[in-house]
Amino acid sequence: MNTDFIWNRLGYNIKRSLENLNSLEMLPEKIFWEQQRNQRDKILSFHYNNTPWYKHFSGGIKTKGWDSIPIITKSDLQSFSSEFNNKKIYRGQGYYHANTSGSSGDPLLFYKNKECHAMAWAKIRKSYTDLGIIQKDIEARFFGHVKKNIKNSIFEYIKDYVLNRYRFDVFNLTDSNFENYIRIFNRKKIGYVYGYSNIIIEFSKYILQKNLKPLKSNCPTLKLCIVTAEMCYPEDKNIIEKALGVPLYQEYGSSETSIIAIQNKQFIWGCSTDRLWIEIIDDNGRSVKDGKSGRVIITDLFNRAFPFIRYDIGDIAKIQHINKFPFLKLTELCGRKSQMIYLPSGRIAPGLTFYYVLREVLEKSDNIKQFIIIQKTINTFLFKIVSRNQFTEWEKTLIVNETEKYLEPGLNIQFDACNKINQKYSGKIQNFFSEL
Repeated sequence: MNTDFIWNRLGYNIKRSLENLNSLEMLPEKIFWEQQRNQRDKILSFHYNNTPWYKHFSGGIKTKGWDSIPIITKSDLQSFSSEFNNKKIYRGQGYYHANTSGSSGDPLLFYKNKECHAMAWAKIRKSYTDLGIIQKDIEARFFGHVKKNIKNSIFEYIKDYVLNRYRFDVFNLTDSNFENYIRIFNRKKIGYVYGYSNIIIEFSKYILQKNLKPLKSNCPTLKLCIVTAEMCYPEDKNIIEKALGVPLYQEYGSSETSIIAIQNKQFIWGCSTDRLWIEIIDDNGRSVKDGKSGRVIITDLFNRAFPFIRYDIGDIAKIQHINKFPFLKLTELCGRKSQMIYLPSGRIAPGLTFYYVLREVLEKSDNIKQFIIIQKTINTFLFKIVSRNQFTEWEKTLIVNETEKYLEPGLNIQFDACNKINQKYSGKIQNFFSEL
């Protein structure tokens, strides 16, 4: 299905965004960096002059030099989000909005203006086209979905239909479910697989353990696999490629910023320098040398709704300059490999399931600042929560009910209100840990 007409009706000019991205790719390196530096300074000036919260956050005066601009964190933006959402400034104004926490355990409701969101989608289309994907290819989507109500389910179904996606149930990783996955691939003309690394790895292990033929044997339209959200190590890549029978490419991104880097056909992680200003800094806030590890700092060059300016994404990585577009490549990424949830019934689910469990609370209350969930025993889960105010019985009951909806009833859910959640060595706060 050609989605451009629908995008245009919604106010997202994907064609124009693609033209902008293609024009940037044609520029010589010197001119490219000059143009992107100007765009970077332009978005800084916009938020300084039009976003009072950011002007106050930055100290009220323009600092000298880009490196002296303060780093902004998800925790900082939580207060901005709460303030503007309560004032209903963005509601009904045509902004895209979403919740995010992923593996970080730091929930955030954020917004994007339409040009920004169109550029993000154009980048996705361009990157996937470069890998050989065309619009008529069906996406096998191994990705979570919100189990909220029938209305929400219908909306998700329509969105998947329009975007030519078939969504797989990733909350129940049992053999019977994997068998159903295979039947779907045998029946449908799937073009490519996309989704969480750990779920696709578990599915691939099942195929190999059962000595089944690679998926491409019975689904000849299958071209490739793209994994996202968690680390995919070389041994995992080998398992997936052997089980699926197609090459695997890795994507690194976030809900807030979309694709940060994605592998091309030569398996080089090209950074999204056409949409983002990407920095790697040390613990003292100084830029590191080329190829050295440090904190990933992102500035979204087109987001006029939210001041993602020198935004600490929460990851540690290495980037290196190269002499052709996109002029930066990701050479190493640390963290983000989720653990699995094991349940008394024998079911297995990904740790990211708890993001969907918490979404119902996140959408109704901005009380939660951070959270992690620890599986203590096969049926006991401890929710450690940092909240702005006292965590209420209503919120606890809601979490218990959502856990039963996404996992299964009869689990022992415990709560621990705390003041701080310590980070792991990688700088990322993983939101699920298993002590089994």
